[in-house]
Amino acid sequence: MHKVNISTLADIVATKSLYMNQPSHSLVEILRNRALSQPHHMTYRFLRDGEFEEDNLTNGELDKHVCAIGAKLQSLSMEGDRALILLPPGLDFIMGFFGCLYAKVLAVPVYPPHPVRIERSIQIIQSIINDAQPTVALLSSSLLDAIISNDIAEKIFEGVRLLVLDDIEIEYWHTKWKEPDIRGNNIAFLQYTSGSTTEPKGVMVSHSNLLHNMELIGRCFGVSDDSHGVIWLPPYHDMGLIGGILQPLFSGISVTLMPHMQFLQQPFRWLDAISRYKGTISGGPNFAFDLCVKKVKPEQRDQLDLSSWEVAFNGAEPVYHHTLDQFAEYFAPCGFNKKSFLPCYGLAESTLMVTGGPRGRSPLEKNLSDSDLKKDKAVFTDSTSDPYRTIVSCGQNLSNQEIRIVNPETLTLCQENEIGEIWVSGPSVTHGYWDKPDKTSLTFGGYVPNTNEGPFLRSGDLGFFHKKELYITGRIKDLIISGGKNHYPHDIERSVENALQSIQPTGCAVFSVTNSESEDIVVVVEIRHRHELEHEKISSAIREAISMNHGLKVHDIRFTKPGGIPRTTSGKLRRFLCKEKYITGNLEEMIVI
Repeated sequence: MHKVNISTLADIVATKSLYMNQPSHSLVEILRNRALSQPHHMTYRFLRDGEFEEDNLTNGELDKHVCAIGAKLQSLSMEGDRALILLPPGLDFIMGFFGCLYAKVLAVPVYPPHPVRIERSIQIIQSIINDAQPTVALLSSSLLDAIISNDIAEKIFEGVRLLVLDDIEIEYWHTKWKEPDIRGNNIAFLQYTSGSTTEPKGVMVSHSNLLHNMELIGRCFGVSDDSHGVIWLPPYHDMGLIGGILQPLFSGISVTLMPHMQFLQQPFRWLDAISRYKGTISGGPNFAFDLCVKKVKPEQRDQLDLSSWEVAFNGAEPVYHHTLDQFAEYFAPCGFNKKSFLPCYGLAESTLMVTGGPRGRSPLEKNLSDSDLKKDKAVFTDSTSDPYRTIVSCGQNLSNQEIRIVNPETLTLCQENEIGEIWVSGPSVTHGYWDKPDKTSLTFGGYVPNTNEGPFLRSGDLGFFHKKELYITGRIKDLIISGGKNHYPHDIERSVENALQSIQPTGCAVFSVTNSESEDIVVVVEIRHRHELEHEKISSAIREAISMNHGLKVHDIRFTKPGGIPRTTSGKLRRFLCKEKYITGNLEEMIVI
C-alpha cells in the first residue's frame, strides 16, 4: 500500500478511494477508514454500572481522541517503545489502547491495581515492568495519586512516565498526530498470558495476526450488519480485548460492554443487557454460564427475552456438557435456544481463536471410556454401566491453519481418536514471547520428526480429532499421574463441587505435590458459610467423592473463603499459583469448626 501521511479527517477525503479499495494492513487503517466512512456510527456502548449508566463512543469521536493520545505518545516516546495501559474497563481503556497503536508504541494491557489497595497487586505489575521495560504508562488520576503517595509503588514506576488521559488537551493534540508507517508484521501489542499454569509471559501479537484471527472469528460467528455484541469480559486478556473490543470495530458492528466485576457481582446484568439491547453475539468461559444458572432467580429470568441471542460462545476453559444442558433448560422459557451455543478453543499464543463452529447446531457430545481416557486413548462408549466422561466438541479447524495432534513425548503424529498435544500453525500464530528467545523456541518451534512439518506452536493442551471435530481433554502441566494413569484436575474439581452444596461455585482447585515416591493430591476449596460446616464432615465428603469417582486418595484438604483461590481476571483458576501458595504456606486459610 502507498504511504499516505494524513493528520486530520479532512485530509483523508481526497484519498478515500485509495483507502476504501485496498485491504487494510493494520487496525490503525481500519479505524481511520471507519471514522471516514461511518463517523457517526456508535461502535462502543459502555454500561458503567452494568445496567443503565451509559457512555457511548462513535467512530469519529474515537478517532479524534485517539489521534490526540497518539500524538502525545509520539512526543514522549519512540516507535517500538512499550506503554502500560493501567486503565479500568471502559472507553478510556479503548482510547488508550488505540492511542498506542496510532503512535506505533506497543500497548501492554495490565489489570490496574485499586488505588486504595495498590500493594495487593503491585508485585504482578512489577514483574511485567521488569520484563517489558515500558517508557510510559496510561492511567487514571486516582491511580497516579496512589502511586506517588506510596513509596514502594513510586520506586517500581521509577523511570516510567505516568500519563493521565484526562490531562491531554484533545483539541490541541489531535492535529499534531503524524501517521506512522505500519506494516502487517509490526507488533501491535504484548498480551501477557494469564498465568493459569505458569508465570505470565508477553505474547507478541502483530497487526497481521489480529486481522487474520478477527476474520476467522467473524466468519465462524456469522457476523453481519445486523449483529450486536454484548461483552462483560475484562479487556486485559485475549477474549475480552480481541473478541470483545477489536472484533466489533473490525466487523463494523456495535457492542455493549460492561465491567466484569459488575457481572460477577450480579450475573443477571449480563443477560439483561442481551435482552434490552437485542444482543446476537455474547459469551465467555464455562463458569459464566454456570454462574447464571446458580445466581439468576426465576423471577429475574421471567423479565428476560433471550430470543435474539444467536451465538453463545463458550471457551477459555473446559466446556462441560451439563452446564450447557442446565443453562439451555433453565433459560428456554425466555427464548434461549440450545443451538445458539458455540463451543470454541483458542489461546493467546495463536492470537485468540483456533477452532469453533459451525454455528446454529446443538453442541456435539461424546461419551469416553474413563479407563481408556487415563491411558490417552479416546474410546467411545454407549454403556452407562461403565465409568465414562462426557466431552464436548470445541468445533472445527478454521481456514488457513494447520492443526496436528502430536505425542508430547515421542513427537510422532497421533492417529484419529488418539490423545496428544495440540500443535497449531498459521497466520494467527504470534511472534513468540517478548525478550524470551529460549521459551519462544521451545513453544513456537515444534517440528514433527517423521514428516519434518513445522514450525508449530505447541499449545500445551491435550486433545484429539474425531470426524474433523476437536475435543479437548486437559492440559499437560495440570495432569495428575497416579498409578500410571492420567487424571484431569477439572474432572476431580467437578466431582467435589457436585458432592457439596456448601462449596462456592467453581470454588475448588486440585493439584498434585510430588514427593520422593509419588504424587500427593491436594484439594483447596472455597467455603460459603463457615458456621454451617464441620471440618470432619466436609473433609469426609470430599475424600469419598474423589475416591468413588476417580479412585484417588487425597493427601491434604485446605479451606479458604470465597475468592481465596487465585484466578485470572477472566475467572480461570490459577492452579499453578494456588499450588505455589500451598507449598510456601501463603494460602489465606479459613478455620472450619
